[in-house]
Amino acid sequence: MRAAAVFVLSAAVTVPAVIHAPAVHAADVSATFTTDDARLGVQIASNPLWIKVSVLASTAPGAAVLASTDSLTWQSGNSDTGLPYGHITDKALRLPEGTPFGTYPVLVEYRQSGSTVKRWTGGSYVHKLHTGVSRVSFDRKTTSLTDRKVVLSGTATTWDPATGAVTPARAGTTVKVKINTVAENWQELTGTATTGADGTFSLPFTPNAEIRGGTATVAASAADTVATFATPLPEVGVEKTAYRISATLGKWRVQAGTNVTVSGRVERLTPDGWKPYAGAPLITTSTQPPVVSPASQVLMGKGTAAADGSFSYPARATHGTQVYTSLAPSVYYQSAAYDQGAIAVPQPFSYTDWRISLDEYGTVRGSGRMTTRGYCSDQPVYLQSSLDNGRTWRNLANVRASGGTSGYCPFDVSARAHVNAHYRLHHYESDEIVNRSTGGVRLGRVPTRFSAFSLTPARPYKNSKMTVSGTLQQQTGGVWKPLKGAKVTLVFKPKGESQWYWVTKNVTTGGNGAFSFKATNYGDGSWALVKQSANGYFYSETKVKYIDAR
Repeated sequence: MRAAAVFVLSAAVTVPAVIHAPAVHAADVSATFTTDDARLGVQIASNPLWIKVSVLASTAPGAAVLASTDSLTWQSGNSDTGLPYGHITDKALRLPEGTPFGTYPVLVEYRQSGSTVKRWTGGSYVHKLHTGVSRVSFDRKTTSLTDRKVVLSGTATTWDPATGAVTPARAGTTVKVKINTVAENWQELTGTATTGADGTFSLPFTPNAEIRGGTATVAASAADTVATFATPLPEVGVEKTAYRISATLGKWRVQAGTNVTVSGRVERLTPDGWKPYAGAPLITTSTQPPVVSPASQVLMGKGTAAADGSFSYPARATHGTQVYTSLAPSVYYQSAAYDQGAIAVPQPFSYTDWRISLDEYGTVRGSGRMTTRGYCSDQPVYLQSSLDNGRTWRNLANVRASGGTSGYCPFDVSARAHVNAHYRLHHYESDEIVNRSTGGVRLGRVPTRFSAFSLTPARPYKNSKMTVSGTLQQQTGGVWKPLKGAKVTLVFKPKGESQWYWVTKNVTTGGNGAFSFKATNYGDGSWALVKQSANGYFYSETKVKYIDAR
């Protein structure tokens, strides 16, 4: 009886050597092994001219030879079936009747080309019951969306190398199963079963994926038993189901931390046509299906379809994004159908290093930068004013933040100012940035004016002296009054030139705001007086007077 007719016998059982004497010619022989069908193998260097193997009763000197043969054939290894490479006996070795099950020492005798016969001890031969899974199958060829369970059934048998008898494995033998599945990713499923009195076993699985093979092997725990190489499992495919979906978002723009409602309907294709897909598991993500890695998915919300295929559930986004609503990934769907929408989630920001100032020429200016984790470039910033202590505001001017880097956008905006008002910077909510204002800043200056300005004589000689006089006023409480202690400067622009030159400066006004001083006339040209800069006051100047000197 050939054991190979009972098992798919291609694997080997390697057992540690029991001989402790120093090995001879260890560089030639590296190991021995026992195959599932009780043949003895030798791994030896080169290609010896002759090999003989003997199984010894013990390691004692002169121990009896239990079995021997020099009929060995080279066989290439096969990692898929568990067969190691080496010179293997043509038949299973039969030890004398009554030999106890166990592991026995091996003597290897061989002759290499150009050498004498050499002997090697150190290997072993396994003489035990061989138990393995001889038959295995699934109860179906495919699983489907509505029927996902499969049952693995099989039989474990035991072969007695002493008698050649094949019997059911002992009741209660443990069978370990590994199943390779693939959906979005490869995954290994495991399970264990125990055999009945007839050696059969069964094990249910719900793979939710294609089964791409696997193995079933016994766990031989008895001292007189050795497990054979694992038996491969067949494949189980999946039946694909087509579905279609439509979805809408309740809002286009929502605040961060608030929900938007996703609603719609989903159907699946049945033999009777398109039908509502009751209980369909829905997801809304910012990642376009199909998703290669579920870990990379940004889940916004999920829900379950009602009996009529309708659905409605909340979803939340932290930033503006495209929105995709589909079914939760499954190998049972023919394609990753989805409905696409979009949502805007304005991001918070702050005004950094901002300031608002009012210069003496009547220009109010606001500057700073918008700082945010969102997109702020090209966002409008308004300069606003209030004449009622901040109760109402009106826009004076606006500018778009630009330059800088993402999330760091400078701006500079200016406008014609009021005499006295509150000012602030403001951004109206956009799809990218929330609504936000700075605090109000009260700014004002005192208006001034020249109420009189004269040059005498009207036509002075060139390089002669002339008298410059006038009056400077300030507006207080809506009334123009003299401005005492202000400083004024006389400026001159020669005929034919565009540049102004100062002639006399730091002239101080008197108690009635008046001033008078002598200045040299330098020839034909234009003359004017300007008020010098002073904190809290607006700038003012006279009308230009032209003198045709003599």
